[in-house]
Amino acid sequence: MKYIKQLSVTTLLILLTVFSVFPALSAENYLVLQGFAFDINAEGEAVIHGYDDRSADVVVPQRLMGADVAMIDDYAFFGDTVITSVSFNSAGMLKKIGINAFGGCDRLSAIDIPLWIEELSFGSFQNCTALEDLTLRAGIDEIPAQCFYGCAALQQVDIPASVTTIGDRAFSGCTQLRSVTIPDSVETIAANAFDGCSHIVIYCTKNSYARQYAMENAITYILTDAEMFILGDANGDYRVNINDVTTIQRHLAELEPIERLSLSAADTNQDDVLDISDATELQKYLAEYAVPTPIGEVIVLS
Repeated sequence: MKYIKQLSVTTLLILLTVFSVFPALSAENYLVLQGFAFDINAEGEAVIHGYDDRSADVVVPQRLMGADVAMIDDYAFFGDTVITSVSFNSAGMLKKIGINAFGGCDRLSAIDIPLWIEELSFGSFQNCTALEDLTLRAGIDEIPAQCFYGCAALQQVDIPASVTTIGDRAFSGCTQLRSVTIPDSVETIAANAFDGCSHIVIYCTKNSYARQYAMENAITYILTDAEMFILGDANGDYRVNINDVTTIQRHLAELEPIERLSLSAADTNQDDVLDISDATELQKYLAEYAVPTPIGEVIVLS
């Protein structure tokens, strides 16, 4: 950890006298308490700069030496391969998590960002490769650049309604990411925000910017305020492939019925009858022959 700021000799003597149980300062002269290296800023707030790994389960405190913990500084936990969990639930005055503050913490598996945290920073949690459980609550207005870049174990994200912007490569390299719910509040999404997320499905509303973004970037989306289907997606997995041909054939053989919206999706020639000609039409599409109907496109029911 990097403890580089200096305190005056007079201040150190006073603190060591008043707090007789206070542990010895590090060689770099940050205050150290409960394993946290910190200092007090000009506003009288505690800023955490590092941690001594005394526990794999980190609980960020509400106060350090009587000062409210307001910020976790840039690179405070960067590259820490010991910690497995971090709780912010006690730190009710924490407002900001700095640049790469938890970057490269490759054993960190769960993060819950409470509503009082107002600001994340560039790469705050990038390359946390074990991160599976991410909860973001209303408070932050931006998912900044590379904030969750390379979090390869992450599978689902619900963006809170306070967010307006998703920045460059914010979730790029999250190779297992499958579900992202994006609210109407989001007005800007970087073109590369989800680079490398080949399995992603965006959940959004019909008139949202997120839907426009998904269409422009050829990302599968599901509308949460309308009935819809992908023409040809007979098995309902939001993909059109040979498995859908098999699903139609099994339905026609009375082995496995197709139900609800999937019936409309399976009617690939759109003649309101599900028969072998639909399977044939779908096979032509998969073989890259021209077909007269918009197989593979989203059909929204009014």
